[in-house]
Amino acid sequence: MKAKAADWRAALAATPAGGIAVFQPVNAPVAVRRVARALLEEAAILGGGQVLGFPGGDLLLGNAAGPGQRAAQAMGALTGSTPPSFPLPEGQPPVAALCEAASQATAQPGWSLAGLEAHCAQWRLEDAARLTLLESGPGGVPVAQRLGPAPLGLDDPELEAMARDWVCRRILAALTHPVERARLPMLRPGLRLILDLPLGGLGHGAPLRAGAAGDPNGPIALLPLASLADPVGFAGVAEGLRQGGWTVGLLGTHPAALDAGIAPELLLAAPAGPVPPPPRPAGLIALGRPAPAWCRGAGILHEGFA
Repeated sequence: MKAKAADWRAALAATPAGGIAVFQPVNAPVAVRRVARALLEEAAILGGGQVLGFPGGDLLLGNAAGPGQRAAQAMGALTGSTPPSFPLPEGQPPVAALCEAASQATAQPGWSLAGLEAHCAQWRLEDAARLTLLESGPGGVPVAQRLGPAPLGLDDPELEAMARDWVCRRILAALTHPVERARLPMLRPGLRLILDLPLGGLGHGAPLRAGAAGDPNGPIALLPLASLADPVGFAGVAEGLRQGGWTVGLLGTHPAALDAGIAPELLLAAPAGPVPPPPRPAGLIALGRPAPAWCRGAGILHEGFA
């Protein structure tokens, strides 16, 4: 059953010994969050208990541990990150801290198109841009770095794609501006660069040449998967990038993109699901933490296991 977040203290105190708390934070696309919440609701029905909704996430307080543990495992397979769970009553202090933080989080606003565009234009570049490190194989040593926009996690995937495009353009502009560049995350020397690009790529005359054309270890330009909707335009953008020394890749937002039959010469980045996709000549960039074990294979960059 769904309960009011304001009742969380009484609900936590009333959960019997041998129970469980599972907290799913708001850090995933809306479709994933809905499935995760449904798993928590099912665990509450099967094991007794309730699900509390906060601006910052959802909390299962289960009377029996088994259904909650199974829900957490299923959510980990779904999102790539197992949500924290705590035995009760031993785990009451950390659960209370999570509830305090989640109750004070800012609820996601409803955006108009104009409001979202204004937000992306005014968003602090230090917050709008994100740098993540990627590994290859089981070694645990970063070999690449990805510079791209921080996700907003909007309910509407079209608005999320627009926001990504606008922020990508701001990052591109900042890379060629000596003052604005200092507001971006500092790139690490020696690591291969993966740069998120908007639909149109670098744009006309952008001075971001990467190096010699055809370098298999050159920097990677990630274009949104939606670029394929215009095959002729995409072919021109991709060829221009290759001539500028970039390896061309596509960015999907769901693990299903890994099985989408993308052209073999294109590198593909997408969230990693629990099952490995068919091998690809151009390799993969598996997104999400922790990465499944299959991501340690040859030719796969992944975001790590910690």
